[in-house]
Amino acid sequence: MPSRARRLSSAGLVAVSAALVAACSAAPSTSSPTPTRGGGPTIATSPTPSPTPILVGSTRTVLSRLGLRIHSAPMLVSSNVVASFGQGASFTVIGYQSSGGGWFQVQGRTVTGWVVADPTLTAAGLFNKFGNADGVTAFYPSNWGFQQEPTSTIFLPQSGTQNIVLQFGPTLGSFGPAALPGYGQSTVGPVQVCGYTGTLSEFVKNPTYSGPSPSPLPVPRLPLYAVIRLTFDATHAMQIGFDYSESSQLDVFGDLYNSIGFPYPLCEAPATTPKASPKP
Repeated sequence: MPSRARRLSSAGLVAVSAALVAACSAAPSTSSPTPTRGGGPTIATSPTPSPTPILVGSTRTVLSRLGLRIHSAPMLVSSNVVASFGQGASFTVIGYQSSGGGWFQVQGRTVTGWVVADPTLTAAGLFNKFGNADGVTAFYPSNWGFQQEPTSTIFLPQSGTQNIVLQFGPTLGSFGPAALPGYGQSTVGPVQVCGYTGTLSEFVKNPTYSGPSPSPLPVPRLPLYAVIRLTFDATHAMQIGFDYSESSQLDVFGDLYNSIGFPYPLCEAPATTPKASPKP
């Protein structure tokens, strides 16, 4: 069972190493007031990008609520921070360097530089912003849309049957069990969403199941299902469910929950401990 979503929430194939965690420090931002992180000792010395056709020329969007710092060279040194991208900003990748945890050489509207190539911080393509009256925000691909239901928001692609369902309730029990009828659990583990630790579970549908529809929600139930369940306080909880057919579709699920923001204390509070995964 693939686990791209878990990869996005924890280590990441190209996540910045533990040495960078202690390296981050404050530095100025010129293109966005969004708080960002970065700085520390030199971890790479060569600014020469290696040609990577899949990456070079592509567009990426910043997912992190804290934004993303732009460095003059591919190294986390506070003195070489030249600007920053805010959440939702897009840029063009003009080069890539795999050393030092991975770096994108980028071209923004007004500045060129280097940003950490951590997949939890940016995503390929252009994204739109979702926001509701309760202060919940998230970014979803530009070729997706969403519809409001009485108790949920459903994100849907313009083409395809996969879907993401965002629900809020007083407790996790208000959503019913995490497992769906006819599905067997394949993996389970912790996941971080905007400062809160929840549980990420993945399920596989039994192909012989012919029982009743496992949910009253107006979404198709596909062969694979992933769900994140979080508790914010004694009277607020959240569930994000994702129906999908193949592992490559997990990317959009991880992108959405890595970008999400909530009006709850841990999510709203500014970062106090420098880390490499929350926006260098």
